[in-house]
Amino acid sequence: MSIVKIQKIKNLNGFINYGMQEHKTNEELVTSYECSIETIERDFRSVLVDYNEKNNCNKNVSARMIIQSFDSDDNLTPEQVHQYGVEFADNYLKGNHQYTVITHIETDHLHNHIVFNDIDFNTLKMFDSKRANTLDRLREENDKISEKYGLSIIEEGRKGRKKYLAFNEYVARSRKKSFKGNLEEIIDKNISKANSFHEFLSFMQKEGYEHKQGKYLSFMNPKSGKFMRTKTMGFNYLESSIKFRIENKGYSPIKTSIMNRKWIDKSQEKFKNNKGLQRWATKQNINYLNELSSKLYKLNVTLSELEEIEANKEALIESFEKQLLGIDNEVFRLNKMKGCFRTYKKSHPLIVAYKKAENKMAFKQERYHEFKEYDVAKRDMNYLKKNYGITDESELHYKLSLLTKERNLLYGSLGKEKEVEVNRQEQQRQQRKKENER
Repeated sequence: MSIVKIQKIKNLNGFINYGMQEHKTNEELVTSYECSIETIERDFRSVLVDYNEKNNCNKNVSARMIIQSFDSDDNLTPEQVHQYGVEFADNYLKGNHQYTVITHIETDHLHNHIVFNDIDFNTLKMFDSKRANTLDRLREENDKISEKYGLSIIEEGRKGRKKYLAFNEYVARSRKKSFKGNLEEIIDKNISKANSFHEFLSFMQKEGYEHKQGKYLSFMNPKSGKFMRTKTMGFNYLESSIKFRIENKGYSPIKTSIMNRKWIDKSQEKFKNNKGLQRWATKQNINYLNELSSKLYKLNVTLSELEEIEANKEALIESFEKQLLGIDNEVFRLNKMKGCFRTYKKSHPLIVAYKKAENKMAFKQERYHEFKEYDVAKRDMNYLKKNYGITDESELHYKLSLLTKERNLLYGSLGKEKEVEVNRQEQQRQQRKKENER
């Protein structure tokens, strides 16, 4: 997704000083045409002198800026964004205006500032500021770039006319959370509204999230058409956890980490030859340090104490998650075996007929699918008897109900366990402070 807007610049040098701040860009993300970033005002003024002489006037330097923004969901590198900006500037300005392209990487959505001289240095005419050029053709040229690289933002409006996003709306959209982040919020919202799991799935469907149920619950990303397992969002979003949260509205899921952000190790191979990725990681780590500083202040703890709290919490979470997944996997396996006793009993006439058949091989080939069901049922019955001592359907249902209760008790206790652990850590911390003060 890409969008553009254009505006006048009142103070050219002031903007260049702002635009070239180190935390916003670097020299590799600056490209100039028929001018230099260091002497841009002087270069623009040299064309202005010719313009004033030709038109017998005394105008001041006049420049405009195009802001070209890209959606974070497109996962573009700063180098790609810069390349698209230069290509757009060449096409839109047709090689007739001095310009410089500065790519900014300090915000969640990468964007270009394209600063250009209002005066055409070939014809010494002023830039055409009519709507057809500053809005329609501006967007058309940007759309060509967007479509070329699969970033089109064109939407069909009424009567098939092209409808464009307002710039402010684009910025709001570009700052939106990832599909995973949005899905968590939507699941949380629908859990609070639903009175049953069936109703919850109905609410999700109405919001455009098609689901699949198997070993793990999955929801489809309407944009990509691909399904994502809720397991990847943490154990609070497993199917059994969702069911528990629907039935226990007062339950507050535990956060898996005190910190929302993670420190990014830039020594990894993927960062070594990608300066754009390095700069992005640096920005994320700065955000991490800011959050870390805030946490230390709010919790009134030292860095080592916070690390200890985080480590203990992660160990607690990991232990619970392992147990929950173990129970879920067992329930899934046993659920697949439901009906095996009934199938085995139903197959009795088949086995009797097989024993009486003269050509047993031909008989088995003709009834292949029935024999396959019989073999699976027999295998499942042997497994249930050997591992659980289960010999009929009612015992299997009873075992499943016990596992569900065990799972709910374990998951429900997680919040209490967290509270106990936090209190214990706080007591230890206070005790250490007293000992240090002595």
